[in-house]
Amino acid sequence: MKFKIEFQASHVAQIMEAIRREVATPQQMLGSVGESLLIENQDRHKAGVDPDGNPWKELAESTKSAGPRKGGPLMRTGRMLRNLNYQVTSDSLRLGFDSGDGFPAIFHQDGSRPHVITAKKGKSLKFGGIYRKRVNHPGLPVRRLLGFPDSDQRLIADVLADHLSKVANKVR
Repeated sequence: MKFKIEFQASHVAQIMEAIRREVATPQQMLGSVGESLLIENQDRHKAGVDPDGNPWKELAESTKSAGPRKGGPLMRTGRMLRNLNYQVTSDSLRLGFDSGDGFPAIFHQDGSRPHVITAKKGKSLKFGGIYRKRVNHPGLPVRRLLGFPDSDQRLIADVLADHLSKVANKVR
């Protein structure tokens, strides 16, 4: 079996120049990566698993008794998941939580020690159906929300390869 491959060096040079321009101004490429990572992290959150696929620790009984939830841990209202997003600047991508729910997200990501919660605005706090001026919070277990596992690294490599292939295929 014989086959013959012909190509023009000028066409290869045009492809390489298109790829060079794309890498020099990576906003669109980073946007594709950000969108893919966002979907991957949302899916993990909905499944109640950390970035490595390990299930989050179950809720405490006192938390379960506090009222209805849309799902498992960290899904009482669904608001935290809605505030997970990404931002692209000229040459960087940031995936994280908006400031509104970024504050509690850090306590779930890293866990927290036992601490005292004191009523500030009202005269009392309601916790587990009981009203108190102070509550001894037992702390939160670690429930990692974000990370950079091997699966995300492979996802990024695939997205970048697809993106650059599309750039190369547009050159005629």
